[in-house]
Parts: sequence; structure tokens; C-alpha cells
Amino acid sequence: MHNDSDPRARRRGAHTLLITIIFFIAVGLILWAIDAAIAARAEHRISQAVRSNSQLDQNPSVYVGGVPYTAALITGKVPEISVNVSDVEVADFGLLVAGTSVTDLKLSRSEVLSGSVDGAKAQLVARNVGFDAVAVGKQLGIDDLDLSNPYDISPAGTNASEVQLRGTPHGFHSPVTVQADLRLKGEDFYLTPTTVMDRGDNTASDADILAAFDWTLNTRTLPINAQASYVYFSGGTIRFEAQERNVTLRLEDLSPLRSTNNKVVVE
Repeated sequence: MHNDSDPRARRRGAHTLLITIIFFIAVGLILWAIDAAIAARAEHRISQAVRSNSQLDQNPSVYVGGVPYTAALITGKVPEISVNVSDVEVADFGLLVAGTSVTDLKLSRSEVLSGSVDGAKAQLVARNVGFDAVAVGKQLGIDDLDLSNPYDISPAGTNASEVQLRGTPHGFHSPVTVQADLRLKGEDFYLTPTTVMDRGDNTASDADILAAFDWTLNTRTLPINAQASYVYFSGGTIRFEAQERNVTLRLEDLSPLRSTNNKVVVE
């Protein structure tokens, strides 16, 4: 009799355990779905507000960090909010990619739920703009320009302080390839070609080839609200970044495009 009851007891115990596991999984999925919905609503509201405030012709991509996001209801802190746009027309520069990343925000519960950031404190605001091959080519007057990482040919690549450029400058018969340094000196940016990698069938001197790819830029003319603090090549794009610390946010601070006179810059 005792032996017959043991298997049944074990089955009942296993069944109870299975039900308990399923219950907790279901609760976890429900809580995850609620958290994702709240985060998505905050992202949507921020995107709409930034588009309207910045006069953009597209909804910027918005990401609010923190897993779970609703943990901020307890901690009062959101690790990150990022706002990004691609292929936005900027006067004098053409189509650029741009983004703003805000780190370590202090938000009230109502701000966490609504996505409002006006008056919130942030430890760091980093704003960046990126020039792809077409945008750099516009500055150099080279229509067929190609940019690549001289050390890492993978699509993503790693950040680099050098770039390889290939294209056909005005007056040349075929494409040439050079390697160049990316440097900041004060508020000025210098793309300085250093080495001719491939001259094609051109008879121009090394000095003339290098000079054709030389580019100097005052970074205060870029829509990053300050002179650039960093420049690097990543993912096929030359990126400039400016940073501000200990910022009391306004909605316009989330705009991915801002000039040094604090105006939204969109052509």
C-alpha cells in the first residue's frame, strides 16, 4: 500500500512544482510586457516631442535605458536616453547622421512614466555628428569618395584615429588611395593625409595627391552645440563628439542637431 502511494505522491509533487514554475514564468512575462510598454510609450513621446521642437522631417530613433526601465520608479535614475537621426540635411554639410546621448538622469516617478525630461538633472550629455563618404566627398569635391578603416575591414570596425580615403580628385584620371590622420587642435579639426597607398595611373606627385585630400574644419560650425572634444572613424563614418557635464535638461537638449548659439540646425 505504501509503495503504491509513493509514485502518486511524487507525481502530485512534480505537478505542483510545474504549476509553480509556469506561474512565475507567466508573471515574469506579464511584468516584462508591462515594463516594455511603459518604456515604449516614453520613447514614443520623447521622439514626437523632439521632432516637433527640432523641426525634423522624421521621427528620431529614441532609446531609454535600464532593464527593467520601471526600476527607475524606485531608484529615480535612468541610465541613458539616446536620440538619433540619419540622413538629415544640414546647411553647408549635406546629409549627416547625428545623435544625442544623455547619461544618468534623475527623474521623478511622473517623469519616468511620461518621458518628460524638462528640468531633469543629467551627469553627461554627449552630442555627435557623423560624416559618411558622401558628406566628406562633398567637402573635398570628390564625388566617388570611399572611406575605410586602414586596420580593420569588418563592417562595424573599431574606433580609429586614422582613415583610408579612395577617390578621384578633380583633374585626376583614376582613383587614388591615401591614409590620413584625424586630429583636433583647439576648436579646429584636421584631416591630414600622410601616405599615398595607391596612385593608380596618375602622374601627379605625392605632395599633390596628399593635398587633394586635405580637409580643415572649425568644429564650432558643426551642429553639436560646442567645439568637438573627440573625433574618430567608426563604421564608415567620421564622427565628431562634444560633451557637457552636470546639465539641467531642457527638451531642446535632446535635439541631435544644435549650433553653438543654441539654435536647432536643420536645412
